[in-house]
Amino acid sequence: MTQPVLSVIAPCFNEELNVPELVRRVLATFDRGAIAGELVLVDDGSRDGTRRVIDEQAALHAGRVVGRFHPENRGIAHAWKTGLAAARGGVVAVIDSDLQYQPEDLLRLYRALVEHSVDVVQGWRSAVGRERGARYHLSRGLNTILNGAFGMSLQDNKSGFVMCAREVLEDLLTYEGSYFYWQSFIMVAAHAKGYSYKEIETLFENRRAGKSFLDGTAYRAAAKSLVDVGRAALEYRVARRPADPSAHVLRRHPPLDRSRPRSPASEVRWRAYLAAFDRTHWMITRDVEAHYESLRRSQWLGLAELRELQDEKLRRLVRHAYRSVPYYRERMRGAGLHPDDIRGQADLHKLPLLSKTDVRENLYFDILSEAHDKAEVLKITTSGSTGEPFVCYADRAQLEARWAATLRSQEWTGYEFGDPCVRLWHQTLGMTQRQALLERADALLSRRKFIPVFEMSDAKLEGMVREIAEWDPVLMDGYAEALDFLAHWLRQRGQIQVRPRALMSSAQTLPDASRRTIEEAFGCRVFDKYGAREFSGIAYECEAHAGHHVVGESYIVEILKDGRPVAPGELGEVVITDLNNYCLPFLRYRLGDLAEAMPPDEPCSCGRGLPRIGRIEGRVQSVIQGTDGRYLPGTFFAHYLKEFDHAILRFQVVQERPRAMTFRIVKAGRWSDDVLDEILRTFRRHLGEDMDIEVEYVPSVELIRTGKRLAAVSKLGLDFQTGAPGVRADR
Repeated sequence: MTQPVLSVIAPCFNEELNVPELVRRVLATFDRGAIAGELVLVDDGSRDGTRRVIDEQAALHAGRVVGRFHPENRGIAHAWKTGLAAARGGVVAVIDSDLQYQPEDLLRLYRALVEHSVDVVQGWRSAVGRERGARYHLSRGLNTILNGAFGMSLQDNKSGFVMCAREVLEDLLTYEGSYFYWQSFIMVAAHAKGYSYKEIETLFENRRAGKSFLDGTAYRAAAKSLVDVGRAALEYRVARRPADPSAHVLRRHPPLDRSRPRSPASEVRWRAYLAAFDRTHWMITRDVEAHYESLRRSQWLGLAELRELQDEKLRRLVRHAYRSVPYYRERMRGAGLHPDDIRGQADLHKLPLLSKTDVRENLYFDILSEAHDKAEVLKITTSGSTGEPFVCYADRAQLEARWAATLRSQEWTGYEFGDPCVRLWHQTLGMTQRQALLERADALLSRRKFIPVFEMSDAKLEGMVREIAEWDPVLMDGYAEALDFLAHWLRQRGQIQVRPRALMSSAQTLPDASRRTIEEAFGCRVFDKYGAREFSGIAYECEAHAGHHVVGESYIVEILKDGRPVAPGELGEVVITDLNNYCLPFLRYRLGDLAEAMPPDEPCSCGRGLPRIGRIEGRVQSVIQGTDGRYLPGTFFAHYLKEFDHAILRFQVVQERPRAMTFRIVKAGRWSDDVLDEILRTFRRHLGEDMDIEVEYVPSVELIRTGKRLAAVSKLGLDFQTGAPGVRADR
């Protein structure tokens, strides 16, 4: 039996005279368009011979016509649900069975869906040839009301001649209210849930056979429709939630929520904080609450269910990128790709990789979405720690998802909202005066204290440590190097006790030796965070400390070498697809980091279905190349030289030409030539005996402007994807 591409769902109520011709014309339309299709006829409790006729047509056209039956009349929306459950196509359409909508227009809707790559195509009823009686004017009046009530401008808002992807219709049909005629609100639901749509004018003929269920009851039905408008306004405007594909995935696969409930005191603080949220933030809104509540549940989805969610979000993103971002449209066309070719992560390899150079060169040309509200977009500049600063943009939905994921990951450490916490970070660097004021108000309400990492010095350090100790934080987070620096100070001084319940490190790699030092000095576990300025937190450690859980609801992370996934345990380049940022889509973006792959189907003992990556080995640009094809990630030097802290205060390895490197050293008290000889022997053992190593003694290794020190810097432009098709390396 041929797998259909398109399933057409037609509810039938007392339509025995129309069904045979409907079948003939729909199947002829499939043949005319060379579409593998099926027609699903749903008898909605008919009292005539409709069921018999449907059985006859299903037998006559086995595999192309399917019958489903309601014992009593349940209404059009329920018939759509029944038809959807039986449908096998990836694309579905709903059409009335009375032949007022023309089946031949299915082909026009299908072409529009493919060519324009929108989420929903609606056929609106042309006025050509239509009777202008009471029902016509009532319909036009309802259209005006729907457009006005929901901020829309459709020609025929209530038209139920619609085509979309299967999962889109499934989402639209998950309404919560009780309606007389929900089918009138299918486009309202599409609008409220953030789907893109296109209208196609279609011919609409008068009924030739049978009677409409509205005959003689048009005014009564109109009154019921007005009641429905009020109910829909509550669901789709007053109680509107951010567009979130997780919602119906969670409905399909409700997980057991294992999240620890908040204490009563934390709940009070959380509610008070949310009440003031819109007045203490300048870009994100209280919609963060919906994102956060969704993430608290979706983390407990299984591996397969989480992948299902990622695939659905990927399909939406690719459709948007093709439709609204000229850069992606041209690249996909150049590769012979259409959005329908990307059905999930299994197809992701078909898309070309995206480099930082690609973004830089197209930022002000065609890589930004043409269909985005620029008032809800934030400019983001990365640190430039590996070269020139990098500029990109993020939209409000992506920023809100970031915020929610950060709070969820903090809770993995044992923190709950409102606990005192400390950030070893700047607080207001780069902000306007108003933004800085709002940031301070937010910190006050969330009981978060900032300790400026840029101001750490011997003269100020003791006062900073005392301030932290007096605050008595439950959670401290900051740069890994800043935590390491404080840990060494505490071990040497010892007279001040700082005892948080957990630490969260970020921004730099966390070597095992440094982790041990930090945990011993503070007396608690470190939870490592892997992130980037373009995306904020990408992956976090949970309480099992067995790899980093990717924020799978927001990102698909590939670990690649030569364009192919590496095996578990192997090192590869991190390539990220951001599933949330629609203003500047990042599809298969080469972040420039190296990480270890983990088995994709191996669950974590914590019970979360979020995918995991292993150890983070830093930037590709921190890889030092030896001779004979050997190389070392920058983290090697941090791992190895930690054992020489008695002889080396600071160091940096710099490579500017092949087969050579410079080793910069800030000497400590017990430096000696014997130490240097031992270190150089180890370097050459790993990089090649003929490696040219120049030793340079320096008074200091400066922080870059973000407060980081770079242990290793390569200017050779090592490319981990030289074997990948269509790769453009950043130099």
